[in-house]
Amino acid sequence: MKFSHPRAVILCLIVVFMCASCASVLTDPNTITTEQERVAARNKCMVMYTGVGAIGGALVGGLIGGNWTGAGIGAAAGGAIGFALAWGKCLSLYSTLKSQPVGSYQDATQQAKYNPSQGTVTKIQNFSVSPDAVQPGGSTNLNGSYYVMAPDGAKEMKVTESRQVKYFDPSKKQWTDLGQVDQEITAKPGLRKADGNFDLPKDVPEGKYKVGFKVASAGKEDMVEKDLTVKKGTAMNSTEVASAPSCYYR
Repeated sequence: MKFSHPRAVILCLIVVFMCASCASVLTDPNTITTEQERVAARNKCMVMYTGVGAIGGALVGGLIGGNWTGAGIGAAAGGAIGFALAWGKCLSLYSTLKSQPVGSYQDATQQAKYNPSQGTVTKIQNFSVSPDAVQPGGSTNLNGSYYVMAPDGAKEMKVTESRQVKYFDPSKKQWTDLGQVDQEITAKPGLRKADGNFDLPKDVPEGKYKVGFKVASAGKEDMVEKDLTVKKGTAMNSTEVASAPSCYYR
């Protein structure tokens, strides 16, 4: 069987359709109120996306390999990266982020030496991931602070806070975007604090990750990334143990 461009297009469309179908039947994180619902939603999401990954890998493997032996190889080849990608698709069920004001427009003006002639300004002051080394199935806390500013008279602003994760794929020796969760808030210009957490599935691959935090408003954005190492046998510190059962929902 030779590689055929029309066939490739059809297979790509099939995979895209399967991904869209998954998204349409997943649980909205905003409707989750109990730990049992959260666990059930996570399991459903991971099963769906790992299944889509395996089917997509089989289709592409059969196409490129020239026979359906390649399909079996394609289904298995995803392995760790396939599970990581599924986790990225389900990220809204595995992570949280909440922000609140901690300083006024005047406070931010003084700290940032802001001048109204600058227009809209977004700036992340601090962002940390703690601990920065966890084991599969563990959890890490997100802590950040930022300010959004606009000329005098702007009482409220539409602000998009995003959390994202990347994985270093050792087979390709490059970073792969796993997923991003955006949430839009309405906030007054000033200083804000943003806290949350990332939970990792117990089967997430070991390796190097980057956790990112981005703030955007009126076409202006700022982003900071921090390294996260996932390795079996990493000790769970007291902060992680204390925070493990206390999930909250955005």
